[in-house]
Amino acid sequence: MEHRRRPWSAAVAAALALLLTALAGCSGGGGGAAPKSAGESGSTTATPHRAQPTGIPGEWRLVFEDDFDGTSLNPAKWSKGNPYVDHGPITPPVGDKELDCYDAGQVAVHAGMLHITAEERQQSCDDRTLPYVSGMVNTKDKFSFTFGAMEARVDVPAAEPGVVANWPAFWAVGADWPNGGENDVMEGLHGKICAYFNSAAASTGSCSDSDLTGWHVFGAEWRSDRVDYYRDGVLVATLTEGITSDPMWLMLDNAVQPSIGGPTSVPATLRFDYVRVWQH
Repeated sequence: MEHRRRPWSAAVAAALALLLTALAGCSGGGGGAAPKSAGESGSTTATPHRAQPTGIPGEWRLVFEDDFDGTSLNPAKWSKGNPYVDHGPITPPVGDKELDCYDAGQVAVHAGMLHITAEERQQSCDDRTLPYVSGMVNTKDKFSFTFGAMEARVDVPAAEPGVVANWPAFWAVGADWPNGGENDVMEGLHGKICAYFNSAAASTGSCSDSDLTGWHVFGAEWRSDRVDYYRDGVLVATLTEGITSDPMWLMLDNAVQPSIGGPTSVPATLRFDYVRVWQH
């Protein structure tokens, strides 16, 4: 599997084919429930339901949390746009396969959630004019971690019942890619939800045939020799090849590219109820 946005090679294409034939279904209870109500305020004060990652065993210490309860993105935690270029209101996507420019205006925080909206609108970025705009947020230079558990509660947009729209993702990446690794906890590929770990040494992953559109909890425990992936608190895949140990920062985005992601369906909003990271 390729880095989600870097130009493809023959080896990458072969790895993608292997990934998409190694499907692993998953089940989960309660993942499609509504987002938090007003009585479940997302302040950073400790509450029992936040003590541990969903379904991941062990004792954990919370090291990063955003419940998106303000009226705008917290600039102490997140930046908007492509982390590999100078920040501005409009940035190019992180690779040449995407059909969307990143526009800071496509990222919003309200009603206790982060909203990243893809829509059809011509926009110029990096000497190209692309047919869509969408958004990305990342924690580069603000938060990174080595090993631990990461989790997000996500409303995945659907192109049709059971089919993921566009190319949404919740992931982490090392600065020295591919040597630093890439951990894709939730990624929409060809209309399915997939998880994989990619590095210079190996690229392995797992996709699900289950309907994972709508609200679900996606998590992963990253160790020195393996990554366990969870969906709605259920362990669905374990990867052991090519695992890296460089620090990674978080990435959230909602790209458009029907030959890699799902069918194009715009406008479409990817929503995050929360994002959290724990370590032992």
